[in-house]
Amino acid sequence: MHTQQVVETLALQPGNIKSNEIIGNSPEMQQLMHEIRLVAPSPFTVLIQGETGVGKELVASAIHAHSSRVHAAIVHVNCAALPENLIESELFGHEKGAFTGAEKSRAGKFSIANGGTLFLDEIGELPLSAQSKLLRVLQNNEIQALGQDKVEIVDVRIIAATNRDLAQEVEDGRFRADLYHRLSVYPVSVPALRDRMDDVHLLAGFFCETLKRKLGLAQIALSAEFLDALEHYQWPGNVRELEHFINRATLRAKAQNKPPFAIKLNKQDATELINTVEVMPEQQIEQVAIAATDLKIATNQFQRSTIERVLIQEQGKWAAAARVLNTDRSNLMRLAKRLGIKVEKIVR
Repeated sequence: MHTQQVVETLALQPGNIKSNEIIGNSPEMQQLMHEIRLVAPSPFTVLIQGETGVGKELVASAIHAHSSRVHAAIVHVNCAALPENLIESELFGHEKGAFTGAEKSRAGKFSIANGGTLFLDEIGELPLSAQSKLLRVLQNNEIQALGQDKVEIVDVRIIAATNRDLAQEVEDGRFRADLYHRLSVYPVSVPALRDRMDDVHLLAGFFCETLKRKLGLAQIALSAEFLDALEHYQWPGNVRELEHFINRATLRAKAQNKPPFAIKLNKQDATELINTVEVMPEQQIEQVAIAATDLKIATNQFQRSTIERVLIQEQGKWAAAARVLNTDRSNLMRLAKRLGIKVEKIVR
């Protein structure tokens, strides 16, 4: 039964979680790989921190792959995508009839990951009510399914990830201090792409090789001017944005060529796409920061103006705005609520 549950769950997991796709030779990435090799064999809970798009899920997979649990499952849970009223059921399971709509018993993610690794992505999005229940598992390795009196002991290694500053979230009262300390037994930071620009060429080449196989292309060549243009862009969406950028540039070039599609991407291919990305000029960022009383206010002002601009552009459609901003719809709505953004006031 447990094996079948693992198989069914893994069939729904994101298909891009492969530890061998951590690409980079920069000092920052060498340090990251050192941290992975150091903590992976241990039983410690790991908190992976980094901006959206840096590859936190790849780091989690690499830690699992280098651990003693490599032959068991790594089960992925996107905490931001869990409806608040179903979080407990998703994590700990439920018995038939435990609540309206519970037509049959269901194992939770902790039970399914028993003996393996549970990757809690976007852990900072969990509401406080769910955080207290998660803390009990970390303290006692005990779970209790909804509608069941029996307590189950589980052996699960927790890896959590967030793009939030959890220490600041604790200070602001949005995250439990005791849970934060339980999760951050061994914190690992994943560098932003702008902080390891030496890896841009390598990553671009890797994405081209992957794309060549997917699209059945004979070759994708990158000109020196194209690569130079990539180096002069700050990549706010990090590695994920670079991958999507290469995909778009290649598809556009493919449409202008004839078989066997030996494509060469030039400076024009890069500048045309980069110019479509609206980024606040450095001077404007500095003015916002100077006008603000502290960094937190400056950050909130920048986030608010960016979200409002995209919502206007997408006619108030949250899902479309989330795609433009390269984030999850529920994350965007939660952030907008915190910033006091109401779509009906900015889209008329």
